Order: sequence, then structure tokens, then C-alpha cells
Amino acid sequence: MSGIKHCSGILHVVNILALILFLTACTSYTNVSSEEVKSFRQGIEQDFPVIQKTEIRYSTPRVEVAYTVKTEPVEEEIHRLFTQTTAFMTSPSFQSEIIDAQYRRKYPSWGDPELAVTITLRGKDISAYQFTCKPEKSESNSGNATYAQWYVQTPDDTVGKPYPESRLENEK
Repeated sequence: MSGIKHCSGILHVVNILALILFLTACTSYTNVSSEEVKSFRQGIEQDFPVIQKTEIRYSTPRVEVAYTVKTEPVEEEIHRLFTQTTAFMTSPSFQSEIIDAQYRRKYPSWGDPELAVTITLRGKDISAYQFTCKPEKSESNSGNATYAQWYVQTPDDTVGKPYPESRLENEK
């Protein structure tokens, strides 16, 4: 009887390990490299010295700009970084060069990706800020997705809320 329990325990552990391997394999990212990306990366890191590392990458169902920062930026810097990054990510050149030419080529059946901007404090394993935007179908004849409503999640608010808030929107 104890032999059966031992075998079922081993089988249970093997199943859990297989699940962990499957889940981690699903979240591997492909880094993006192009002249436009290099130019953006250099400019944003020059404008924001707090940035230690910038990664522009994708995996299903997301295209993401991930920043690792040395110290947590103040709210005004976060807003400025968000604004510059989302302008880059929603530009026609980003759409054609990154989303159409790279993401869709690798994942043709996944449709339009969500966009994300992640800011992680160096040495921490959780994001200080994560901004996400799901695609909406455009009403124009082009059929391209639009990215209009962004949401922000923080360690204190994992549910998320629309971003920018109206007070920040009015300050533009």
C-alpha cells in the first residue's frame, strides 16, 4: 500500500514540474532590434537618467517596453515616461515595423496584441508600474487596431485603474 502512495506522490510531483515548465516556456519574450528601436532607446535613456535598462520585446499576446530603473521615479517623471513611450508604441512606424513585420509574422493567428509599459525597480522582482492597453478595432476602413484606453497597476493596486487620471490629462 505504501508503494502505491509513493508512486502517486512521485507522479504528482512530476505533473507539477511539467506544468511549471510549460507555464514558464509560454512567457519567453523575443527582443526587438531595429534602427528605430535603437534610436528610441538611446533617446529615452538620455531623457531619463534613472533608466538602467530598456527592453522592447514581445510574446503572445503582448508587445512590451520594459524599463528597469535605478530608483523609483516621481509621479511627474512616470507620466512623462509613459507619454513618450506610448507615443512611440502607437506610432504608424512602430505598428508597421514591430507589430506587423515581427509580432504578426511570428504569431499570425493571435490577432492584435495588447501593448504594455512596465517599470521595474532594480533589485525588485515586481513591477513598480505596469501600464496596459488592449486593442480596439478602428472604425476607419483600414481595420487597424487603435490603442486608446490605458490602465495602470501598481503593487498597491493590482486591479488597476484607467490612466492617465483626469487631473494629469488636464496638465498637458
